[in-house]
Amino acid sequence: MKSRRLELMLSLTGRDIQKKYKDSVLGALWGVLVPLIMLAIYTVIFSAIFNAKWKGIEVHSKADYAVLLFIGLIVYNIFAESLARAPSAVLGSPNLVKKVVFPLEVLPAVVVMSSLYNAGVACVALVVFLVFSSFGLHWQIVLLPILIVPMIALTLGVTYLFASLGVFFRDIDQLAGLLARILQYLTPVLYPSIIFPDTVGQWMRLSPLAIYVEQIRALIVAGTLPDWGSYLWAVCWSGAILWLGYWWFQRTRRAFADVV
Repeated sequence: MKSRRLELMLSLTGRDIQKKYKDSVLGALWGVLVPLIMLAIYTVIFSAIFNAKWKGIEVHSKADYAVLLFIGLIVYNIFAESLARAPSAVLGSPNLVKKVVFPLEVLPAVVVMSSLYNAGVACVALVVFLVFSSFGLHWQIVLLPILIVPMIALTLGVTYLFASLGVFFRDIDQLAGLLARILQYLTPVLYPSIIFPDTVGQWMRLSPLAIYVEQIRALIVAGTLPDWGSYLWAVCWSGAILWLGYWWFQRTRRAFADVV
């Protein structure tokens, strides 16, 4: 049964990706071009115009600065894209919702897996950036799954919650998009959290998403192992949010067909 659901999930993810880039000349390359264009804009604004420095990590060139921004954007976009698309995860498939035997819980998971695909494509460009930066590649990068897996759990839990709420409250779609934008500035994506006063920075560093962004960045560019205390805090919160989101989704799914 689990293997069949996994096959179904992979099949729906493939269809979702194909649908997204259908009739597009560049196809999946847009998954690289969009973050690269945004990266170029942010790099010019922060490093060239404002002459910003990255506190806590030594930056030798604009390529180094771009790598730091790019890592933050890739990690953040996994969460933000899933959050923004979550409200339509169930609403977008009314024909599947009305099938009694269809496992609806795979629909939010497909949204997250599609976001992971886009992140994987962007990571190809990231490796190129790393090669030409002063950071290089560290063996510690093999530990990335330790950070990525619980971050996916956090993302999936939020996606389940917003996918359910989106069925009953259509304004959730607008709210999710707004929250995704706000989180970009409340999460150390474009800057490190240590630039803020302790009264602000300590609250930012308590966010599980912020912990994953900063620790993934530190692991990739400097080979710094996770701070296990904050990591365990983030893992506990991620597990709790995944459980809550999935529980709420399963509790409300019986009413989906009546609303859709």
